Amino acid sequence: MWPLDCTGFFCFSWEQRKLGEICQVTMGQSPDGSTYSETPSDYILIQGNADLKDGWVSPRIWTTQKTKTADAGDLIMSVRAPAGAMGKTFYNVVLGRGVAGIKGNEFIYQSLVKMDSDGYWKKLAVGSTFESINSDGVNGAELMVPQDIAEQDKIGEYFRNLDNLITLHQRN
Repeated sequence: MWPLDCTGFFCFSWEQRKLGEICQVTMGQSPDGSTYSETPSDYILIQGNADLKDGWVSPRIWTTQKTKTADAGDLIMSVRAPAGAMGKTFYNVVLGRGVAGIKGNEFIYQSLVKMDSDGYWKKLAVGSTFESINSDGVNGAELMVPQDIAEQDKIGEYFRNLDNLITLHQRN
């Protein structure tokens, strides 16, 4: 996807890897409906794309029941309509069945956003009423990644800075 040549930071060996081989992926599981609340002192529940705003988790519903969880700093992927939308979380959250939590760095996040914009997830999505991606689809997604973690960090930071610059210009 990005390994061009040895200019600046594209110098280390890259390899094709499955997401589930390089990141811990946790598919969500909905808590019992009777445990939902509007009490911010309860656990934040992420159900799907409606809980992601501008690439970040935006709390809108809570639960008293912990099922599957993600930690602050994790990546959040919508696995139901629209499948593949990405976000990050500042919070420890409960994952509903419409999302997956991914323990990945900024490079992984940027790669998954690119895959979404390229339509990768739409090709994998199944379902006539609501498109969705299953665990095999998420874990089996193939990415080109630098073997060197420091290289991943540099590239991820570069693209995050570009995103921030674009956001800044869009506000003006």
